[in-house]
Amino acid sequence: MTDSITTVLFDLGDTLWHFPQMPPVETIRRETMRRIRETVERWSYDLDGERFYLGRDIRLAVEEETSRAFHGDCVDPGYPELCRRIAARHGLYLTPEQGAELWEAWNLGGPFLGRVLFPDVLDTLRWLRERDYRVGAVTNRGYSGPRFHDEMRDLGLADLFEVTVISCDIGYMKPHPRIFQYTLERLGIEAEQAVMVGDNLRADVEGAKTLGLLAVWRRPLLGDPVEATETGPEVSGPLAPDYTIDSIGELKGLSLLVDAPPGG
Repeated sequence: MTDSITTVLFDLGDTLWHFPQMPPVETIRRETMRRIRETVERWSYDLDGERFYLGRDIRLAVEEETSRAFHGDCVDPGYPELCRRIAARHGLYLTPEQGAELWEAWNLGGPFLGRVLFPDVLDTLRWLRERDYRVGAVTNRGYSGPRFHDEMRDLGLADLFEVTVISCDIGYMKPHPRIFQYTLERLGIEAEQAVMVGDNLRADVEGAKTLGLLAVWRRPLLGDPVEATETGPEVSGPLAPDYTIDSIGELKGLSLLVDAPPGG
């Protein structure tokens, strides 16, 4: 066992950022349709007849497969391939590269949806780095690639994370132990040296504690739009959070991090 925590790992959506001004559903659907139409017409396909509902059918399949995976085997659904299967039902036979393009077109991304960091996030991450903590991200996301990393840079997060581990790259979603194991291996640390901070009791708290990490539950804001997975179990029992906070800035008051910094 180690004497102290050296590393703080964070979930992203609804933990470090949120969507306080999500566009209306009709605005989202119009933009989704525009991007899909532009993409398939570039491949010399028309988006008429039943193909008009391609975006809707992708959404329904994504919701179903995300729920199945999250509450089942936690194997990443492989969303670009899922898009290919849905497109084939509409007579659109796409290459793997085109499936990835269709997924990118359907997935509008955080900037369009009004994503913003919670106000205390950057200050807290810098505080951790200044105290010699290693900082990383472990996130369930259906996409990575250049666009995601550009968005991370635009938010000011890229330079603050030593590692960013994304479920679609690993093939497993939180709470599967493999995504946490991979993160620990990348950092060259033991589970007892890390604490996981996240809003989801199953993915972030149970997932981390099952592998031996400490867990901080960042309690979701009431009434705030949240990402697709459900919170899950009750806050009790052996897999309950070790600490509970209502804002990321409260990490600066936890004795776990204040009393014995790794560089102190």
